[in-house]
This record gives sequence, C-alpha cells and structure tokens, in this order.
Amino acid sequence: MSVNLANIYAELLRKYGDNYTITYSAPPTYLTRLVGARESTNKIVFFYKEDRRGGIATTTPTKLLLKSERGKTNTDMDLTGSPLKDDCAVDAIGDISLELQIVNRNPWRQDEEYHRGELVDKARAIICTESFQQGDGMGSVWFLCDGSDFGQTLLLQYEFNKTHFSRGIVSYAGVMPSYMVTSQSLVRQHGMAAGAQLETYIENCYQVNHHMTLCCSWSTPAPLPLLIDLSGCNVLLNQSFRVGDCGPLTEDFMNQLRILAYIREDIVSYHKDEQAGVHRDPVYRCGSGIDMDELRESINKTMTEVSGFTDVFTDNHAEYDIEEVVQRAKQRKLTDLTDQLWELLKCCSSFKDLKIAFNMLFQCAVRCNIVNSPTNKNRLAEIISNLANSRLAMPCLSGAEPLELLLEIGLEKVYKDYEFIFTESKVCSTSLLKSSSESTNASLNDGSATNDISKLRKSLHNAVRSDTPGGGMRKTLLHHSAGIKQPGAKYQNGDVPGFKNSNFDEQESMLKVSKLFQIHCTLEHLLMIHIHLNLPNVYADVCTQLLNKQPRLVESIDDNLSDVVDIQLSAHYVREHLDGKEPHSRQITMRSHNTFREHTTTFYFNLENICPPELAQCFQCDDKELVKERTYHYWLYRKIRTLK
Repeated sequence: MSVNLANIYAELLRKYGDNYTITYSAPPTYLTRLVGARESTNKIVFFYKEDRRGGIATTTPTKLLLKSERGKTNTDMDLTGSPLKDDCAVDAIGDISLELQIVNRNPWRQDEEYHRGELVDKARAIICTESFQQGDGMGSVWFLCDGSDFGQTLLLQYEFNKTHFSRGIVSYAGVMPSYMVTSQSLVRQHGMAAGAQLETYIENCYQVNHHMTLCCSWSTPAPLPLLIDLSGCNVLLNQSFRVGDCGPLTEDFMNQLRILAYIREDIVSYHKDEQAGVHRDPVYRCGSGIDMDELRESINKTMTEVSGFTDVFTDNHAEYDIEEVVQRAKQRKLTDLTDQLWELLKCCSSFKDLKIAFNMLFQCAVRCNIVNSPTNKNRLAEIISNLANSRLAMPCLSGAEPLELLLEIGLEKVYKDYEFIFTESKVCSTSLLKSSSESTNASLNDGSATNDISKLRKSLHNAVRSDTPGGGMRKTLLHHSAGIKQPGAKYQNGDVPGFKNSNFDEQESMLKVSKLFQIHCTLEHLLMIHIHLNLPNVYADVCTQLLNKQPRLVESIDDNLSDVVDIQLSAHYVREHLDGKEPHSRQITMRSHNTFREHTTTFYFNLENICPPELAQCFQCDDKELVKERTYHYWLYRKIRTLK
C-alpha cells in the first residue's frame, strides 16, 4: 500500500514540485487533531506552500540567572560600559518572570508555522484532473487551503481506493458557546444516509495543565448519544515531563542522574579516542570542588567511624505521602561506605584530584582499621575489603578507571535513593523495582556470570601457588598484560584474568542510566498526579504500567529531554474531578452507512486555536472574545465514500 502511494507522491512531485511543497510523511499535528487518529495513522501526501520569510518567532529566552546566581548579582553602581549595549539583568525586568522557563507550549510543531495554504479553487482543479484521479495506489492526498473562500475551507482530501470513490473536506465553522453543542444539532448537521444506523465515537479531553490531559472516550449506537458520560468511558491520562521543568523537590535526584550521564559520556569518549590512537587524560567535569586535605580527613572519618547505628528512629507504621517521602529521602542518612564515598568523591574538581582521592582511599584502606566495612556489591567495595584484609596489593588506577569506579558506586547509590522513595511511600514494592532493573540487564549477564566466577576462582588459586613464575606474589593489576576482550562487551575491562580494577561495560552502563531515568520519570509522573489530581489509589497501578515498559535508551540528559506517557485509569477515580466541568477539547465522530454510501462527520471543538497563526488568519474571529460564555473554536470534517 505504502509503495503505491510513494509512486503517486513521486509522480505528483514531478508535476507540481516547482509550485508546491509536497511531502510524503506523517500528517501535521493540526490535521491529526481535526480528523482524528483513525484517519491519520498512516503516511500521507501533503500539498502546501511554504513561506520562510521573516522566520519563526523564537520562544527561547535570554539565559535566565539560576537561583544561586541571582543572589550573587553585584549591586555596586557601575557606570562604565557601552551605551549601545543593554546590560540589564533579566531578573530585574520583572519579578513575576523569575521562575518561568519559556518553552514552546503551542499545540503545533514549530516548523508548521511555515505552512501556507492555496486557494481552494486551485486545489480542486488539481484534484479534478483526469491524470490525478488515475493514480494507481492506496492512501490519502491532502491539500492545505487558505480558508479565504465563503466556506472557510482549510483542507481537501482525495483518497485513492480501487473499489470506492472517497473525498473529504475540513472547514472552519466559527466559534460556538459550549451550551450550543448538543446531540440534536450534531445529528442534524451529520445528515444520515437513508436507511443507515448511526455510530458515534466521542473523545472529551480535560486539560489539567499544560503537561496533563485526561481523555475520556467511548462509542455508542444511540440515535441521540450522550456527549458527556463519565460512568462507562475509557480514561487515558496523557502526561509529559520535561527535564528542564524539574522542580525543587526532585532536582537533586535529577542532578545526580545528570552527573552519572556525564561521567559515562566522558568514559566512552576517552575509550573511543584511545581506540583511534589519540592519547589524552580523561576529564571529569561534574565536581564543585573540595579541599584535598578536607577530603582526606573526610575519607578517614568515613572509613573508621561506625555507621548504621546512629540513625534517627523511624516509625514503620507512620503514613507519609509521596511528597513527604521524597523530602525525607533528600536527608536520609547513608549507611554504606561506598554510598558515602560517592557523596565525597563526586565533589572533586578535576580528574587529577579524583585520581588522588582514590589513592588516598586505598592508602586509608591499607593502613587504617576499617570499622565501616562496605556492604554494597560493587568493584570498589571488593577492592576496599581485599585491601583491608591484606588480600590485595594497593592498585594503581590507570586510564578511565577512576571514572569507571565512581560511575559504578554512583549508579548503586542513586538506585537506593529511588528504592527508598518507592518503598517508604508504599506505592511500589522492591521486587518490582528490582525485577524491572534486572530484566534490563538479564541478556547481558546470562552469558558472562559463570565465566566471571570461574576466572575469579582460578585467579585466587594462582595467587597462592609457589610453582608458578613469580610464585608467592599476590595477583594485582600491576602484573597483568592485555588479553582478549570478552565478546559483546565494548570497552569492557575483561582482559584481566585475575582481579580487575573496573567492571565497566558501555552497553550495560547505558541500560542502567536509562533505567534510572525511567524510574525518575515515573516518580515525576506520580508527583504530578499527587499534586494536581490527588489519586493515591492509582499509584501502584501507575508504577506497574510505567516500570514494566522497556526503558528508552538514554545516552545524555539535557533540559529538552522529555518523557510522554499514556496511563490507563478507571473512570470512577476521575469522575468526581471531572463532574460538571466542560472539556477543553471535544472530538465527536458520527458515521452512518448503507450498501452504497458511507458518510462520516467529525466535529472538533477546542478552547484554543490549534492552527499556526499565519495559517489561521483567514478564519480568526473576534466573536470568541465578545461572548461571555465558555466558547469553542469549531472545525467540521466531512468525508463521503461511495462505490465506484
């Protein structure tokens, strides 16, 4: 089907490509909204004109000062500078905009602001040509019109079909007060085919805020359907979380994820340069800086003081909502040694300082009596335990190994943060978190677990044999030579037959960062539901739906990274919230058919104009501002399908 439509696209592009912009792709956002998902699931051929004169008015603001930077603004009177340069600080313009992050909130894509329509008569002239209608294929061709005709036509559709003749038209019908949207008026406008039975599909969307929309949908064969039915509808909660919109409550956890992603990026970049023959030192760009003497003292104190017995007593029977638990997680006392070391080592200002810090750590493990023994299962914990028990000589880290060790303990510590939040708030069990995380790495670990154990036993055996070359010498990384890397583990330090300084694997680390990002996004979605809807009974179900999904692979985390989810909810949970409220948008599709003719009418109502401003100039109306009642912008899509 798509191949035939592609051939039609190629032919139309050859004939009309000089005068029109013609695309063969997914439909524009406004077309999908107006005609419904059922009519716009496949690729279409789209005719329009493009005007890039003047460009798009950007919504990206001048860089705003961070909260910590605002307090540091110099208040001294400085009269120097160029009179042609505006040095006014953004936060001095108006206090109301201090906390705003201006992003594109429009319902259309930014590139769609270049779309311009053609006169409807010219579009019809192309459709009515014999050569156009003789195209051999299956699918729809859409023409964008300028709406300047009496009927304010926005789109024309011609659908290629071997057995049926099918045409569609989308027009702007003006504005309408909400009380005038009735079943009787819509059925009258639909105009049923003779002897046909009416089928109606209704979708009402209630906008909680810019990031949350509740969509209630149902279908009915009733001759006068109910336009609002909160008893038996299907409810879908659409939510979007953008990293740049992370609030003060969770920004500390997101910053930890950013650090992990940056560390992994630097490790991978170093290994790629190494393979390309570029020799350089790794970089570490995440630390805020710490005095090395202070760091040495903190490391000694962390390793020699008893931990885990001075925690504040907590009542396991106390009930905390998820916001309170997140706040408690930010101040929770870390008990494991490597978790505490993560908080110290990540503060190093450079890779050089980080490497020195690890040397301090290993020296302390060799010389001091370690009271706070590590319980985490990571490579650094193994090295510290072996050094403390005199089973391993002090290792000499090389290459990106300091970063790799830091990444591993950071991944484990951050996972514990989320585990504390989800279990203490009782919205998710530990088994669900672990099963979702372990399933991500199962394919990577299945084949290598047995080999790792056997190699470890062999290295321990060889370490104490006296009949081997260098007998009696303990096996350390100072005495290894490069071997063959394990298959399927890019940049993995699997070339050491004995103890390894690092267990870094590029693919596995990306999966772990991606899973942690998925868990954080789940937390953000739960907080949005808690704050704006307060539906505590759905939290467990939401966690199950979101955490059981395969995580999207994330290599870097920036402000524009977003997570969009659709969450199924039971209607009785939201009935009380939506009862008596008018939907933000309505899409009502009526369909009637007999043996020879099928008639489909889609009525689309929205409180906002969903078309780009230049495209909507011909049907923008001031009546909406003149009516006191809640009013909708109203579009009408008619499609008639008859036998050839």
